[in-house]
Amino acid sequence: MKKTKEIQNSKSSTPSLTSQSKRARDFFDKNKETHRYSPDALLEKFANFMDQSRNRKPGEKRPEEFMEIHDKVAYVLGIENHIPVAESVDREYRHFITEMIMKTEQEYDCKTVIEKSLAETIALSHIRIICFSKAMNNYLPGKISINKEINDYYTIASKELDRAHRQLTNAILTLRQIKMPYTPLNITARTAFIGQNQQINNLNTNQ
Repeated sequence: MKKTKEIQNSKSSTPSLTSQSKRARDFFDKNKETHRYSPDALLEKFANFMDQSRNRKPGEKRPEEFMEIHDKVAYVLGIENHIPVAESVDREYRHFITEMIMKTEQEYDCKTVIEKSLAETIALSHIRIICFSKAMNNYLPGKISINKEINDYYTIASKELDRAHRQLTNAILTLRQIKMPYTPLNITARTAFIGQNQQINNLNTNQ
């Protein structure tokens, strides 16, 4: 009996797995603004570096950590400055894709994150169409010798071009649908009665 009580006491003194899990969750929930991937913590750190750089002497270089944080902040605010999307394409298209995103945002008055991400998707799809069209044009018959590898590449490029067209169309339609004002459809009872009376009239006529 004594050993049984000791075992029970030891079990009761040890936190259960559920309570331990809850403690861990509570810790990260309470400190979610300061964990290693917290945007606010990174922005605050960068702001402190900015304040320090104001007192920098002429010719004095900024610390290396400043530039590292600078690049991270640029990606954190990517939905506003579109740097991550711009750097996902070739250098020759980076200014062009940024311009197209901003023009799309202006045209559709994009304010929310979803609307801005759709503007990025539209521009990315458009760039892919340009790239695959350019690649296919380089492999047109008469420009180079045709072989199996070229035919296979042409087939893959054609499929990717079609896919890019579908992605572009779907993104545009989705953005238009989001920005389109809601127009409810009203069906009155009178319309239903008219249809019902018309059916009765038709029955009477047939008789």
